[in-house]
Amino acid sequence: MPDLPTADEAGLKGFEVGAWHGLYAPKGTPDDVVRKLSKTLQDALRDPDLVKQFNEINTEPVAQDEATPEALKVKLVSEVDRWKPIIEAAGQFAD
Repeated sequence: MPDLPTADEAGLKGFEVGAWHGLYAPKGTPDDVVRKLSKTLQDALRDPDLVKQFNEINTEPVAQDEATPEALKVKLVSEVDRWKPIIEAAGQFAD
C-alpha cells in the first residue's frame, strides 16, 4: 500500500502499539511452581524450532530477561499506566 501514510505521517507522532503475551498462574500458586513455569518458558523461548516458527510469522520471542514473573508484572503495570488515561478520555472501559 504505497499510498497509505504511516501513523507518523498521518499526524500520530510517536504512536506505537504492539501485541504481547504473558503467562499467568492463579493467585496463591506456590513460588516453586511459578519458578518452574518461568524456567520452562525461558527454555522454550530458546528452542530453535520455536524461534524458526516465530520467524515464519514475523515475530520474535521475548528477551530472556523479560521472560520472568517480575518483568511481566512491570510490563503489565506499565501498559495499564500507558493505556488507562487514553481509554478513560475516550469514555470507554476495559475489564
